[in-house]
Amino acid sequence: MTLETEDLLQSILDSLDRIDYIRPDDIPDIELYMDQVTTFMDNRLKNAARNPEVDKILTKTMINNYSKAKVITPVKGKKYTKEQIIQMLIIYQLKNNLSIQEIKELLTPIYESDTYLSLLYDHFIDIKQVMNQQLQKLIQQILEDFSLQIENQEDFFLLVASLSSLSHSLTNIAEALINEKKSQ
Repeated sequence: MTLETEDLLQSILDSLDRIDYIRPDDIPDIELYMDQVTTFMDNRLKNAARNPEVDKILTKTMINNYSKAKVITPVKGKKYTKEQIIQMLIIYQLKNNLSIQEIKELLTPIYESDTYLSLLYDHFIDIKQVMNQQLQKLIQQILEDFSLQIENQEDFFLLVASLSSLSHSLTNIAEALINEKKSQ
């Protein structure tokens, strides 16, 4: 790998550490109107978007769809609680790999239990950050084990295809776990 390519890859991997997760303590303790929720999420998570200038993190339509699908707990009045904002953050983290129905099946038992959602979500973010560090090591290991040079078009394809395939495999495992739990 050339120094330029190494720097590019390292920059991409380092960007995983710069993702600005919203922690429960970052969420206001007061209830927020829908516009305030969408603004809060956009302001805090904009850098995580693929195209920050264009992509919306959360829209009114998304929130309404989550409410209709009962993926978030029912809204009382027109304001959203800290707990509901955490629910939306969890959905945001999961929706790229799981369907809304699968997310609902995953979250409903949590909502129905005495689980303190903010602690659960905070722990999830801790695990995700450790997994990102492990992912960085895995990518480096793939490059070394297979002598891939990402400036080479064929090697670049192999790396991207392998990472995409890994993502697909992990999604399949998550879906199988949800299905297994549902059938119990």
